[in-house]
Amino acid sequence: MKPARLRRGELLAAIAAAGLLVLMLLARWAGPGGGASDGWHAMPVLRWLLAVAIGSGLALAIAQAACRAPALPAALSVISTVLGAVAAVALAVRLPTAAAAPDLGDWLGLAAAAGITAGAFLSLRDEQGWVPGPDRPIETVGLDRPS
Repeated sequence: MKPARLRRGELLAAIAAAGLLVLMLLARWAGPGGGASDGWHAMPVLRWLLAVAIGSGLALAIAQAACRAPALPAALSVISTVLGAVAAVALAVRLPTAAAAPDLGDWLGLAAAAGITAGAFLSLRDEQGWVPGPDRPIETVGLDRPS
């Protein structure tokens, strides 16, 4: 395992995942029935989605540091991007629909889920190592008909 292989996308995803884990266990979230408790007890169904998103963000960083070949980290980048986005949307929908007023954990959890999404997406973009620009345009395929 070589931590030097980690790029900014994997670092962002891992830090956001670790932050979401800490928030789930220690921060106050709006709970059922108008009460406030930690994130694990405040969201009996959503906690499983968040746990999987946390795991995928951490697995992405571990796979990038451990694997020489890009296949596993690239696949985990796609999975983490989707899971992070679904978790962020679910937390965003939960904000106005929770029985109690959103607490600090609700807002920070949403930011952490968005961080997992952004980090995984950056990791996916870095896999190819090509950034389009004026000197490197996007290649297109012409659909000219033969005469």
